[in-house]
Amino acid sequence: MSTLHDEQIPPREKVLVVGAGPAGLAAAAALKALDVPFDLVDRAAHVGGIWNLEREDSPVWPAMEMVSSRDFTQFEDMLQPASYPTFLDPGRMAKYLRAYAARHELTDHFLPRTEVRYAKPFGEGTWQVELSTGHVHVYRAIIAAHGISERPHRPAWAADLPSTTQVLDARDWNGGDGLEGRRVVVVGSGQSAADIAVDAARRAGWVHWSVRTGHWIVPRRIGPVPGDVAAAREPALLGRVNARIADLVAKGTVGDPADLGLPRPTADVLDDRVIISDDVADRIREGRITPAADVASVTADGDLQLVDGTVLGADVVILATGYEQGAGYLPRDIVPRTASGSPDLFLGAFPRSRDDLVLLGQLRVSGGVLPVLVEQADVAAYFLRAVREDAPAADAFRRLRTGADASVRRRTVQDAGLLGRLRGALDSAADAQRRTPSPESGAAEGLVPFVDRDELLDRLRAARGLFR
Repeated sequence: MSTLHDEQIPPREKVLVVGAGPAGLAAAAALKALDVPFDLVDRAAHVGGIWNLEREDSPVWPAMEMVSSRDFTQFEDMLQPASYPTFLDPGRMAKYLRAYAARHELTDHFLPRTEVRYAKPFGEGTWQVELSTGHVHVYRAIIAAHGISERPHRPAWAADLPSTTQVLDARDWNGGDGLEGRRVVVVGSGQSAADIAVDAARRAGWVHWSVRTGHWIVPRRIGPVPGDVAAAREPALLGRVNARIADLVAKGTVGDPADLGLPRPTADVLDDRVIISDDVADRIREGRITPAADVASVTADGDLQLVDGTVLGADVVILATGYEQGAGYLPRDIVPRTASGSPDLFLGAFPRSRDDLVLLGQLRVSGGVLPVLVEQADVAAYFLRAVREDAPAADAFRRLRTGADASVRRRTVQDAGLLGRLRGALDSAADAQRRTPSPESGAAEGLVPFVDRDELLDRLRAARGLFR
């Protein structure tokens, strides 16, 4: 295990990686492969990030089952054991991440139980960092890999809830023990809200699920094949025909959300932020979960006033209402913001005006995010090495970074020849037709945004090509 005092390389020549979860481990492995010196810090005693169940701020719980299959939750250079189930539980994921860190000897650079109190830039390539150990050091760059659960977003009405109502953020959920006979309202339209509602329904007297926008519900498996694997195998050249097929599959397996009392989805399955669940539709049909409208306000009696006029009394309110971007240790104005209030990050990770700061994983996707984290980490490591060596690739990336994400040509394995050109044309058409994000996507409120994983992966791979 590393200490800052016994390293031969001074911190001012290093990159500081903040967070030892999947994003931080991906960044550390990429930096090490390119011989870029770094330190890896985390407030927890072990690597693994949110998958360490002993962490009080972990948004996962023991009974949770991952919604992405092994194929999308493993590193390419270390596959998960064949004995592991297709969909992992948090304990196995934590064990896998620790094994990955050990395999790449990342623990040699790891500073456990170490939190960043603040990180202040003094010109390009100089960050003054104070750690919870009391040490103050200067680093040349920071990779913020703390994940998206640092800043839970609370709707304005939540401040009016009485002290007699227990209020939890999604990241504080640790299972349904103690909910027997209690009235629970889960607020949120996404994956976390659905998963928590199902878990709460095991014990609670009744569970209402307050939903603002409708999303398709799809099963973890399409027949014997994991759903995310089946989606990845869809032939790209079918174009919008895929949407019709996907709609039919979703309706045929789980049913139309509107028939369950949920809002009707406004997008087809391929464009939607789908909810992956084998249980939520059944719990609704059984009456153990009752769909409800969005919360408008809190009444004088402390009840929830819904937008449709319904009033709900609640003993426990669980807010699965998203997360705000950024981290408390970074200056809020360090990254310029868009008109909607979100940080202006190129390819979801790179501030357009700085070469010494990367924010990994500040986004949401359907299914496993690990492939995105790995690509972002690889690009970050290549770029930071190019900056250090003043290589031409650094200028090429800076030029690319000044443009919009959509200006990065998407490259896939089908790029060569006629098929590649047809795929490119279909992709461009799909991009042009893509819907404006709803407020819940995060864009309108400065929340962590929801993005299309495959599009972002293609563009990250294209950007990585600058350094080869």
